[in-house]
Amino acid sequence: MFAALCGLSALSMSAFTTPVQGETTSPIKLVFATELAPLSFEEAGAAKGILLDIAREVFAERLGQAVETTLYPWERDQKMVRSGEADGFITVATTERGTYANCGRIPVLRANLHPIVRPDNPRRTDIETAQSLADLHRFDIVSYFGNGWAKQNLAGFNVYYAQDFQSSLYGLAQGRGDLALGTTTSGAHYMREPELAGKLVMLPLVVDTFEYVLCLRKTSPHAAKLSEFERVLEVMRIDGGYVPIMQRYGMAADTVY
Repeated sequence: MFAALCGLSALSMSAFTTPVQGETTSPIKLVFATELAPLSFEEAGAAKGILLDIAREVFAERLGQAVETTLYPWERDQKMVRSGEADGFITVATTERGTYANCGRIPVLRANLHPIVRPDNPRRTDIETAQSLADLHRFDIVSYFGNGWAKQNLAGFNVYYAQDFQSSLYGLAQGRGDLALGTTTSGAHYMREPELAGKLVMLPLVVDTFEYVLCLRKTSPHAAKLSEFERVLEVMRIDGGYVPIMQRYGMAADTVY
């Protein structure tokens, strides 16, 4: 387990800092995937990533609300939120997640989803003719456990599941399946690693656009803070608060978010 606790700090937005009578002062416990760089990952024993840094900036720095950001395997993260061990996560909203959590409408981050293939795959030419997700139905897809988007959108597809997203790309590179689906954030990040460099290619087809939003468990004592979080996100887009966070992880300041 890798955790970081962001305590109270100087408030930069007085409009959002007045406590509500009876409001809980306990830390908001957010959980994130262990292998989803640059969004969330572990480095030298510390929990890092774009999603974690944005959560800390909004809650701790701008709202004065303590927040715990912890990394676990993604499937476990979701079980923790369902069971009440954690308050929420930042992820793609799905029908299933909506049964136990309220998910926001303002994206923390957007990322296009593309097919990823081995350059020497004999079926690559056929895959490249696809014009939509439905056209990929006849190919074997490599995904990972806890991928709610895959569970909702790949029903009826032939899908192999790896332990996590990074492992799914390693499996694809080693010959398992025909393709994986990865974003221009995490997919592109891992494809640049020495072990995968030159072994995988991201195709131009945009299968979907992931919109990562804050989801807070409906029974969480912090559930009402979702609207506050999203108001601050809008301010950060105006005042440039996103820029240093994106640049910290090697992403251009004009990245779509």
